[in-house]
Amino acid sequence: MKATHLLSALCVLLPTLAWSAPTHSIWSNQGYVLQVPGVYVYVPSANMTFNWTEGTSLAFVNVQAKGPADELYAFQLVSVTAPTTADEIKGLWNISKNGAPLCTGCAGSAYGLSQPLNSYFKIYAGNSSYHISGFITNRYDY
Repeated sequence: MKATHLLSALCVLLPTLAWSAPTHSIWSNQGYVLQVPGVYVYVPSANMTFNWTEGTSLAFVNVQAKGPADELYAFQLVSVTAPTTADEIKGLWNISKNGAPLCTGCAGSAYGLSQPLNSYFKIYAGNSSYHISGFITNRYDY
């Protein structure tokens, strides 16, 4: 009979525990540095969003930044390869320039995501051949 009570308690508690993982959302409209093969520049304009739940594979990252000649670079997370943490998202990334693929399914990570406002974060992918960084301009943690 006690095993039945334990099983009932676990059935009630497990969904609650799943919802207790911290979720984060940060945004940036202030880029810092963009690096792709042959290009290393300060970013004049960017829009970046990160949303993830710690300890899961639930994450969304979309980054768009303008290069020095108004070309549009995009970094998009396509899958998570390790459980996320408060500070880092590891995964596979698609990187493009003006919609043309530069690096598809490239392993990399975004980190520095737990920092306070006005701190910078980084994304590296493709054996560090591709990099973008920016400053956190807004965040929401719950």
